[in-house]
Amino acid sequence: MARREEILTSSEARQYLKIGRTKLWRMTKEQLIPSYRLGKSPNASLRYKRSELLRWLDRNRLVSEKSGGNGDRD
Repeated sequence: MARREEILTSSEARQYLKIGRTKLWRMTKEQLIPSYRLGKSPNASLRYKRSELLRWLDRNRLVSEKSGGNGDRD
């Protein structure tokens, strides 16, 4: 049986990422994080997949100096 994907509301995504409403809105608007709009209206509700947020976090992980990277992200 396939595992069901957990879908998060904006509030749940903010809690999961531990960021504020404005930060989530800006990152969503700039398409920095994956999101889904429920409907065609610009004011339609947004949803986020927990697994995609986790992958986004992994891709944006800073590399520590101890592991050979300089931690800079240009």
